[in-house]
Amino acid sequence: MMIKIGFVVNPYAGSGGRTGLKGSDNLKILNPETPNKVGRFLSLAPKENVIYITPSGRMGEYYFANYKNIKRIVMRDVGSKEVTDSEDTVIAVREAIRLGAEIIIFAGGDGTARDVVKGLGENKNIPILGIPTGVKMHSGVFAETPEAAAKILDDIVRGDFQLVEAEILDVDEDEYRRGNYVAKLYGYALTIKSKYIVPSKEEIKSNPEELEEIAAYIIENMIDGVYYIMGPGSTVKYIERKLGIETNFLSTDILLNKKLIKNNVNYMDLLKIQGDLKIIITPIGSQGFLFGRGNQEIGPEVIRKAGKSNIIVVSTKEKIRSIECLRIDTGDPSLDEALKGVYRVVIGYDEFYAIRTC
Repeated sequence: MMIKIGFVVNPYAGSGGRTGLKGSDNLKILNPETPNKVGRFLSLAPKENVIYITPSGRMGEYYFANYKNIKRIVMRDVGSKEVTDSEDTVIAVREAIRLGAEIIIFAGGDGTARDVVKGLGENKNIPILGIPTGVKMHSGVFAETPEAAAKILDDIVRGDFQLVEAEILDVDEDEYRRGNYVAKLYGYALTIKSKYIVPSKEEIKSNPEELEEIAAYIIENMIDGVYYIMGPGSTVKYIERKLGIETNFLSTDILLNKKLIKNNVNYMDLLKIQGDLKIIITPIGSQGFLFGRGNQEIGPEVIRKAGKSNIIVVSTKEKIRSIECLRIDTGDPSLDEALKGVYRVVIGYDEFYAIRTC
């Protein structure tokens, strides 16, 4: 039986990630990483018994150039504008459904997920699946990686799947850039029940005593002459505050000799570091991401330069115990593979918790 798939790409999603802008809702900059990520999905996605219904241009058709063997219907009147917007996503989803789409697969972030749900309208029985290419991906409809999305589609084609309702979340980007995490529930959508689907983000309150212990241990063991890349998140920022550094909750910062060198850095800033470096990060609550969500400025080449042994993971006990396994999506599959294994998470003063990657 042939399965019809609505396939929609937001070409601008994620363009604010490496630049440290924390979102791309109002940016109209093509994300140079999107073709690679969509290609990673299409290269592994099933080619038999499927037909893609997709917009023209960079909202869909563009990415099939190297996959002539994939059957597709191109909606010529959708996505043909030089600059597309959220309304084009809504129209693309509606038109794909009119042409018989049984599932909507989209590439983007939370903003795109909201547009897709708007496009569903009354067709709430149609499931959606997100290929993660955005900056903000707090909703529970995103696959872990493009490859994971392909595996999920393979399960669908084989009829080996169940549907589940998931939250559609998004944050106010202006507040987000100011360091205020204000998530709003925009509704629910059906998605696929799978170990490859990442749960929606959950904020877990920090224990002040644990934060004190973690900060004391990290500060005591900081090495002079080594650059420290301090990722976002309340646990890491608490360490900085104990050093007398006031910084944004969502900022990635550079420290040297326990002093702030530069705050709110981007990928290019980090690439300029000359010298030994370590990365201090905390996983995202319930999702468990170390890299690829909320800290895209810490890109692949920076992580490679530091090396796995110089990645220091910190977390409160409640948060780390809420995480089944750690996830990594650097944008480079070979690096993701190299970073797999067991991590020794600092959860107190000279106290550790071992947790494996998914």
